[in-house]
Amino acid sequence: MKITALLLTFTYISLFAAAEQKPELSFPKPVVTSVKDDLNWYDLQKQQSLILQGVGWNEELKGTYGRLPLRAKEKVRKDVWGLSENCAGITVRFRSNASEIKVAYQVSGGISFPHMTSTGVSGLDLYTTDEHGKAVWSAGGYSFGDTIKYKFSNLDSYPAGSQGREYQLFLPLYNHVKWMEIGVPKVAELSWVMPSVEKPIVVYGTSIAQGGCASRPGMAWTGMLNRELPYPLINLGFSGNGMLEKEVLNFINEIDATLFILDCLPNLVSRPSPEIEKATIEAVRQIRTLHQAPILIVDHVGYTDGMVNKKKYDDYIRANIASKKAFEQLQKEGVRNIFYLTCEEINMPMDGMVDGIHPTDYGMRAYADAYEKIIRKILQ
Repeated sequence: MKITALLLTFTYISLFAAAEQKPELSFPKPVVTSVKDDLNWYDLQKQQSLILQGVGWNEELKGTYGRLPLRAKEKVRKDVWGLSENCAGITVRFRSNASEIKVAYQVSGGISFPHMTSTGVSGLDLYTTDEHGKAVWSAGGYSFGDTIKYKFSNLDSYPAGSQGREYQLFLPLYNHVKWMEIGVPKVAELSWVMPSVEKPIVVYGTSIAQGGCASRPGMAWTGMLNRELPYPLINLGFSGNGMLEKEVLNFINEIDATLFILDCLPNLVSRPSPEIEKATIEAVRQIRTLHQAPILIVDHVGYTDGMVNKKKYDDYIRANIASKKAFEQLQKEGVRNIFYLTCEEINMPMDGMVDGIHPTDYGMRAYADAYEKIIRKILQ
Protein backbone atom coordinates (compact mmCIF):
# COMPACT_ATOMS: atom_id res chain seq x y z
CA MET A 1 0.00 0.00 0.00
CA LYS A 2 2.80 2.41 0.93
CA ILE A 3 4.63 1.60 -2.32
CA THR A 4 1.44 2.25 -4.33
CA ALA A 5 0.89 5.57 -2.57
CA LEU A 6 4.49 6.58 -3.20
CA LEU A 7 4.18 5.67 -6.87
CA LEU A 8 0.98 7.69 -7.21
CA THR A 9 2.59 10.65 -5.47
CA PHE A 10 5.67 10.41 -7.68
CA THR A 11 3.49 10.17 -10.81
CA TYR A 12 1.46 13.23 -9.77
CA ILE A 13 4.58 15.27 -9.08
CA SER A 14 6.12 14.20 -12.40
CA LEU A 15 3.00 15.14 -14.34
CA PHE A 16 2.76 18.47 -12.53
CA ALA A 17 6.41 19.22 -13.27
CA ALA A 18 5.92 18.28 -16.93
CA ALA A 19 2.96 20.65 -17.14
CA GLU A 20 4.97 23.42 -15.53
CA GLN A 21 7.82 22.87 -17.99
CA LYS A 22 5.59 22.74 -21.07
CA PRO A 23 7.50 24.51 -23.85
CA GLU A 24 6.10 27.75 -25.24
CA LEU A 25 4.61 27.74 -28.71
CA SER A 26 6.98 29.03 -31.34
CA PHE A 27 7.14 29.71 -35.04
CA PRO A 28 9.12 27.48 -37.38
CA LYS A 29 12.78 28.36 -37.71
CA PRO A 30 13.24 31.46 -39.93
CA VAL A 31 14.11 30.77 -43.55
CA VAL A 32 17.30 32.43 -44.81
CA THR A 33 16.40 33.66 -48.28
CA SER A 34 19.79 35.11 -49.28
CA VAL A 35 23.30 35.77 -48.00
CA LYS A 36 24.85 39.14 -48.82
CA ASP A 37 27.64 41.22 -47.25
CA ASP A 38 28.26 38.48 -44.67
CA LEU A 39 24.64 38.79 -43.50
CA ASN A 40 21.79 36.30 -43.51
CA TRP A 41 18.75 37.97 -45.04
CA TYR A 42 15.18 36.96 -44.26
CA ASP A 43 12.48 37.97 -46.77
CA LEU A 44 9.35 38.43 -44.67
CA GLN A 45 7.02 37.22 -47.41
CA LYS A 46 8.95 33.98 -47.88
CA GLN A 47 8.78 32.72 -44.31
CA GLN A 48 6.93 29.50 -43.55
CA SER A 49 4.69 31.12 -40.97
CA LEU A 50 2.41 34.14 -40.57
CA ILE A 51 4.84 36.52 -38.91
CA LEU A 52 3.10 39.87 -39.56
CA GLN A 53 1.21 41.12 -36.51
CA GLY A 54 -1.47 43.80 -36.20
CA VAL A 55 -3.61 42.31 -38.98
CA GLY A 56 -7.04 40.74 -38.71
CA TRP A 57 -6.93 38.20 -41.53
CA ASN A 58 -3.57 36.47 -41.19
CA GLU A 59 -4.28 33.49 -43.41
CA GLU A 60 -5.77 35.59 -46.20
CA LEU A 61 -3.07 38.26 -46.02
CA LYS A 62 -0.11 35.90 -46.16
CA GLY A 63 2.40 37.11 -48.73
CA THR A 64 1.09 40.68 -48.65
CA TYR A 65 1.44 43.75 -46.45
CA GLY A 66 -2.19 44.87 -46.64
CA ARG A 67 -4.76 45.46 -43.90
CA LEU A 68 -7.88 44.06 -45.58
CA PRO A 69 -8.29 40.68 -47.30
CA LEU A 70 -8.29 40.53 -51.10
CA ARG A 71 -12.03 39.77 -51.18
CA ALA A 72 -12.62 43.28 -49.76
CA LYS A 73 -11.36 44.85 -52.98
CA GLU A 74 -14.73 44.46 -54.69
CA LYS A 75 -16.74 45.28 -51.56
CA VAL A 76 -15.27 48.57 -50.27
CA ARG A 77 -14.74 51.84 -52.12
CA LYS A 78 -11.63 52.16 -54.28
CA ASP A 79 -10.09 54.80 -52.00
CA VAL A 80 -10.56 52.61 -48.94
CA TRP A 81 -9.00 49.64 -50.69
CA GLY A 82 -5.99 51.68 -51.81
CA LEU A 83 -5.40 52.95 -48.28
CA SER A 84 -5.81 49.45 -46.86
CA GLU A 85 -2.61 48.55 -48.71
CA ASN A 86 -0.69 50.99 -46.49
CA CYS A 87 1.02 49.18 -43.62
CA ALA A 88 -0.18 51.32 -40.70
CA GLY A 89 -0.12 49.33 -37.48
CA ILE A 90 1.56 46.25 -38.94
CA THR A 91 4.55 45.01 -36.96
CA VAL A 92 7.03 42.15 -36.89
CA ARG A 93 8.30 40.77 -33.58
CA PHE A 94 11.54 38.82 -33.39
CA ARG A 95 14.41 37.88 -31.10
CA SER A 96 18.05 38.32 -32.01
CA ASN A 97 21.46 38.43 -30.36
CA ALA A 98 22.83 40.42 -33.32
CA SER A 99 24.98 43.47 -32.69
CA GLU A 100 23.75 44.88 -36.00
CA ILE A 101 20.37 44.62 -37.72
CA LYS A 102 19.65 45.84 -41.24
CA VAL A 103 16.32 46.21 -43.02
CA ALA A 104 15.89 46.77 -46.76
CA TYR A 105 12.62 47.24 -48.62
CA GLN A 106 10.80 48.94 -51.47
CA VAL A 107 7.56 50.92 -51.43
CA SER A 108 5.18 51.73 -54.24
CA GLY A 109 4.05 55.23 -53.25
CA GLY A 110 5.62 58.64 -52.69
CA ILE A 111 8.30 58.79 -50.00
CA SER A 112 6.92 61.83 -48.13
CA PHE A 113 4.11 64.41 -47.93
CA PRO A 114 4.43 68.20 -47.71
CA HIS A 115 3.29 68.05 -44.08
CA MET A 116 4.67 64.62 -43.09
CA THR A 117 8.27 63.44 -43.12
CA SER A 118 9.75 60.54 -45.06
CA THR A 119 10.42 58.68 -41.82
CA GLY A 120 6.71 58.88 -40.96
CA VAL A 121 5.24 58.14 -44.39
CA SER A 122 7.69 55.46 -45.53
CA GLY A 123 10.06 54.77 -42.64
CA LEU A 124 10.43 52.11 -39.97
CA ASP A 125 10.72 52.03 -36.20
CA LEU A 126 12.51 49.43 -34.10
CA TYR A 127 11.78 48.97 -30.39
CA THR A 128 13.10 46.58 -27.79
CA THR A 129 12.49 46.31 -24.03
CA ASP A 130 14.60 46.95 -20.95
CA GLU A 131 14.93 44.60 -17.97
CA HIS A 132 11.63 45.91 -16.59
CA GLY A 133 9.71 45.27 -19.81
CA LYS A 134 9.54 48.96 -20.73
CA ALA A 135 9.75 49.80 -24.45
CA VAL A 136 13.08 51.25 -25.59
CA TRP A 137 13.52 52.88 -28.99
CA SER A 138 16.44 51.84 -31.20
CA ALA A 139 17.82 54.65 -33.35
CA GLY A 140 18.83 53.58 -36.84
CA GLY A 141 20.66 55.18 -39.72
CA TYR A 142 18.62 55.29 -42.90
CA SER A 143 18.72 56.19 -46.58
CA PHE A 144 15.73 56.72 -48.85
CA GLY A 145 15.98 55.78 -52.50
CA ASP A 146 14.62 53.18 -54.88
CA THR A 147 15.43 50.75 -52.05
CA ILE A 148 15.01 52.11 -48.53
CA LYS A 149 17.66 50.94 -46.08
CA TYR A 150 17.85 51.04 -42.29
CA LYS A 151 20.87 50.06 -40.21
CA PHE A 152 20.76 49.55 -36.44
CA SER A 153 24.32 49.34 -35.13
CA ASN A 154 26.16 48.83 -31.83
CA LEU A 155 23.32 46.82 -30.33
CA ASP A 156 23.96 44.90 -27.10
CA SER A 157 26.18 41.91 -27.75
CA TYR A 158 25.05 38.47 -26.57
CA PRO A 159 26.99 35.17 -26.55
CA ALA A 160 26.58 32.64 -29.33
CA GLY A 161 23.49 30.49 -28.85
CA SER A 162 21.68 33.17 -26.89
CA GLN A 163 18.33 34.41 -28.18
CA GLY A 164 19.24 37.98 -27.24
CA ARG A 165 16.69 40.76 -27.13
CA GLU A 166 13.10 40.83 -28.31
CA TYR A 167 12.40 43.48 -30.96
CA GLN A 168 9.27 44.97 -32.50
CA LEU A 169 9.57 46.45 -35.97
CA PHE A 170 6.86 48.95 -36.98
CA LEU A 171 6.20 49.18 -40.73
CA PRO A 172 5.45 52.38 -42.72
CA LEU A 173 2.27 54.29 -41.87
CA TYR A 174 1.39 55.67 -45.28
CA ASN A 175 2.99 53.47 -47.88
CA HIS A 176 2.58 50.07 -49.48
CA VAL A 177 5.54 47.73 -48.99
CA LYS A 178 6.40 45.68 -52.08
CA TRP A 179 9.03 43.52 -50.34
CA MET A 180 11.06 43.65 -47.13
CA GLU A 181 14.10 41.82 -45.79
CA ILE A 182 15.75 41.75 -42.37
CA GLY A 183 19.49 41.07 -42.30
CA VAL A 184 21.69 39.98 -39.37
CA PRO A 185 25.32 38.76 -39.27
CA LYS A 186 25.71 35.09 -40.18
CA VAL A 187 27.00 34.32 -36.68
CA ALA A 188 23.87 35.80 -35.08
CA GLU A 189 20.60 34.11 -34.14
CA LEU A 190 17.13 35.27 -35.19
CA SER A 191 13.71 33.84 -34.34
CA TRP A 192 10.14 35.09 -34.81
CA VAL A 193 8.03 35.86 -31.74
CA MET A 194 4.51 34.50 -31.46
CA PRO A 195 1.67 37.05 -31.25
CA SER A 196 -0.24 37.70 -28.05
CA VAL A 197 -3.11 35.34 -27.30
CA GLU A 198 -5.23 38.30 -26.18
CA LYS A 199 -8.08 39.45 -28.41
CA PRO A 200 -7.16 42.66 -30.27
CA ILE A 201 -8.31 46.23 -29.94
CA VAL A 202 -9.71 47.27 -33.34
CA VAL A 203 -9.52 50.94 -34.34
CA TYR A 204 -11.74 52.22 -37.17
CA GLY A 205 -10.79 55.80 -37.92
CA THR A 206 -9.37 58.48 -40.17
CA SER A 207 -5.93 59.77 -41.15
CA ILE A 208 -5.28 60.55 -37.48
CA ALA A 209 -5.70 56.89 -36.54
CA GLN A 210 -3.70 55.82 -39.58
CA GLY A 211 -0.80 57.89 -38.24
CA GLY A 212 -0.85 61.33 -39.84
CA CYS A 213 1.35 63.18 -39.12
CA ALA A 214 3.68 61.26 -36.80
CA SER A 215 7.40 61.69 -37.43
CA ARG A 216 7.87 57.91 -37.46
CA PRO A 217 5.59 54.85 -37.18
CA GLY A 218 6.11 54.24 -33.49
CA MET A 219 4.94 57.77 -32.69
CA ALA A 220 1.40 57.27 -34.02
CA TRP A 221 -0.97 57.07 -31.05
CA THR A 222 -1.95 53.58 -32.16
CA GLY A 223 1.72 52.58 -32.11
CA MET A 224 2.12 53.99 -28.61
CA LEU A 225 -0.85 51.97 -27.35
CA ASN A 226 0.51 48.90 -29.14
CA ARG A 227 3.59 49.11 -26.91
CA GLU A 228 1.89 50.27 -23.72
CA LEU A 229 -1.18 48.00 -23.49
CA PRO A 230 -1.20 44.20 -23.15
CA TYR A 231 -3.44 43.81 -26.20
CA PRO A 232 -2.67 43.55 -29.92
CA LEU A 233 -3.95 46.53 -31.89
CA ILE A 234 -5.38 46.46 -35.41
CA ASN A 235 -5.20 49.82 -37.16
CA LEU A 236 -8.04 50.33 -39.65
CA GLY A 237 -7.57 54.06 -40.05
CA PHE A 238 -8.20 55.23 -43.62
CA SER A 239 -7.00 58.74 -44.44
CA GLY A 240 -9.97 60.89 -45.47
CA ASN A 241 -12.13 57.78 -45.70
CA GLY A 242 -13.08 56.77 -42.16
CA MET A 243 -16.83 57.18 -42.63
CA LEU A 244 -18.51 54.42 -40.59
CA GLU A 245 -19.39 52.59 -43.80
CA LYS A 246 -21.37 49.36 -43.60
CA GLU A 247 -19.07 47.70 -46.12
CA VAL A 248 -16.02 48.33 -43.93
CA LEU A 249 -17.89 47.44 -40.74
CA ASN A 250 -18.84 44.11 -42.30
CA PHE A 251 -15.15 43.20 -42.34
CA ILE A 252 -14.51 44.67 -38.89
CA ASN A 253 -17.32 42.45 -37.63
CA GLU A 254 -15.29 39.40 -38.71
CA ILE A 255 -12.72 40.18 -35.99
CA ASP A 256 -13.25 38.78 -32.51
CA ALA A 257 -12.08 41.88 -30.63
CA THR A 258 -11.68 42.82 -26.99
CA LEU A 259 -12.68 46.43 -27.83
CA PHE A 260 -13.97 48.29 -30.89
CA ILE A 261 -13.02 51.97 -31.29
CA LEU A 262 -15.01 54.23 -33.62
CA ASP A 263 -13.04 57.45 -34.24
CA CYS A 264 -14.44 58.70 -37.58
CA LEU A 265 -15.87 62.15 -36.82
CA PRO A 266 -13.05 64.14 -38.50
CA ASN A 267 -14.18 62.59 -41.83
CA LEU A 268 -17.90 63.10 -41.11
CA VAL A 269 -17.74 66.72 -39.94
CA SER A 270 -19.03 68.17 -43.23
CA ARG A 271 -22.21 66.08 -43.10
CA PRO A 272 -25.52 67.30 -41.66
CA SER A 273 -26.05 66.48 -37.98
CA PRO A 274 -28.86 63.95 -38.61
CA GLU A 275 -26.56 61.97 -40.93
CA ILE A 276 -23.78 61.89 -38.33
CA GLU A 277 -26.23 60.76 -35.68
CA LYS A 278 -27.71 58.08 -37.93
CA ALA A 279 -24.31 56.77 -39.08
CA THR A 280 -23.09 56.45 -35.48
CA ILE A 281 -26.21 54.63 -34.29
CA GLU A 282 -26.19 52.24 -37.24
CA ALA A 283 -22.47 51.47 -36.81
CA VAL A 284 -22.96 50.48 -33.17
CA ARG A 285 -26.04 48.44 -34.00
CA GLN A 286 -24.16 46.67 -36.78
CA ILE A 287 -21.34 45.66 -34.44
CA ARG A 288 -23.85 44.57 -31.81
CA THR A 289 -25.44 42.09 -34.24
CA LEU A 290 -22.37 39.89 -33.75
CA HIS A 291 -20.41 41.17 -30.75
CA GLN A 292 -20.99 42.17 -27.14
CA ALA A 293 -17.45 43.52 -26.67
CA PRO A 294 -17.14 47.15 -25.48
CA ILE A 295 -17.50 49.89 -28.10
CA LEU A 296 -15.78 53.24 -27.61
CA ILE A 297 -17.13 56.23 -29.56
CA VAL A 298 -14.77 59.20 -29.83
CA ASP A 299 -15.37 62.95 -30.18
CA HIS A 300 -13.84 65.09 -32.90
CA VAL A 301 -10.81 66.48 -31.08
CA GLY A 302 -11.30 69.89 -32.69
CA TYR A 303 -9.00 72.19 -34.64
CA THR A 304 -6.13 74.00 -32.96
CA ASP A 305 -7.06 77.15 -34.90
CA GLY A 306 -10.72 76.77 -34.00
CA MET A 307 -10.70 79.80 -31.73
CA VAL A 308 -9.80 82.07 -34.66
CA ASN A 309 -11.76 80.19 -37.33
CA LYS A 310 -15.43 80.26 -36.36
CA LYS A 311 -16.57 77.93 -39.15
CA LYS A 312 -14.16 75.20 -38.08
CA TYR A 313 -15.18 75.65 -34.47
CA ASP A 314 -18.88 75.49 -35.26
CA ASP A 315 -18.42 72.45 -37.50
CA TYR A 316 -16.67 70.25 -34.97
CA ILE A 317 -18.87 71.33 -32.07
CA ARG A 318 -21.95 70.48 -34.15
CA ALA A 319 -20.46 67.09 -35.09
CA ASN A 320 -19.70 66.29 -31.47
CA ILE A 321 -23.21 67.23 -30.38
CA ALA A 322 -24.67 64.90 -33.01
CA SER A 323 -22.32 62.08 -32.02
CA LYS A 324 -23.15 62.49 -28.32
CA LYS A 325 -26.89 62.49 -29.13
CA ALA A 326 -26.40 59.19 -30.94
CA PHE A 327 -24.59 57.78 -27.91
CA GLU A 328 -27.39 58.89 -25.58
CA GLN A 329 -30.02 57.43 -27.92
CA LEU A 330 -28.23 54.09 -27.90
CA GLN A 331 -28.13 54.14 -24.12
CA LYS A 332 -31.89 54.85 -24.02
CA GLU A 333 -32.41 51.85 -26.29
CA GLY A 334 -30.63 49.69 -23.74
CA VAL A 335 -27.43 49.12 -25.71
CA ARG A 336 -24.92 48.15 -23.06
CA ASN A 337 -21.16 48.26 -22.80
CA ILE A 338 -20.72 51.42 -24.87
CA PHE A 339 -18.45 54.27 -23.85
CA TYR A 340 -17.58 57.79 -24.94
CA LEU A 341 -14.29 59.72 -25.09
CA THR A 342 -14.70 63.51 -25.24
CA CYS A 343 -12.45 66.11 -26.83
CA GLU A 344 -12.03 67.65 -23.37
CA GLU A 345 -10.58 64.38 -22.11
CA ILE A 346 -8.15 64.23 -25.02
CA ASN A 347 -7.17 67.85 -24.26
CA MET A 348 -5.19 68.51 -27.44
CA PRO A 349 -2.43 71.10 -26.77
CA MET A 350 -2.34 74.24 -28.92
CA ASP A 351 0.95 73.19 -30.56
CA GLY A 352 -0.09 69.58 -30.95
CA MET A 353 -0.96 69.70 -34.66
CA VAL A 354 0.86 70.23 -37.94
CA ASP A 355 -1.98 71.86 -39.86
CA GLY A 356 -4.74 72.40 -37.34
CA ILE A 357 -6.04 68.80 -37.44
CA HIS A 358 -3.23 66.25 -37.94
CA PRO A 359 -1.22 65.67 -34.75
CA THR A 360 2.50 66.11 -34.32
CA ASP A 361 4.24 63.62 -32.02
CA TYR A 362 3.26 65.97 -29.20
CA GLY A 363 -0.38 65.72 -30.21
CA MET A 364 -0.12 61.95 -30.68
CA ARG A 365 1.04 61.68 -27.08
CA ALA A 366 -2.09 63.53 -25.94
CA TYR A 367 -4.27 61.10 -27.90
CA ALA A 368 -2.42 58.06 -26.56
CA ASP A 369 -2.62 59.19 -22.93
CA ALA A 370 -6.36 59.85 -23.14
CA TYR A 371 -7.02 56.57 -24.93
CA GLU A 372 -4.90 54.58 -22.50
CA LYS A 373 -6.70 56.05 -19.50
CA ILE A 374 -10.18 55.22 -20.74
CA ILE A 375 -9.21 51.81 -22.20
CA ARG A 376 -7.71 50.70 -18.90
CA LYS A 377 -10.93 51.77 -17.20
CA ILE A 378 -13.13 49.96 -19.74
CA LEU A 379 -11.08 46.74 -19.70
CA GLN A 380 -10.22 47.02 -15.99
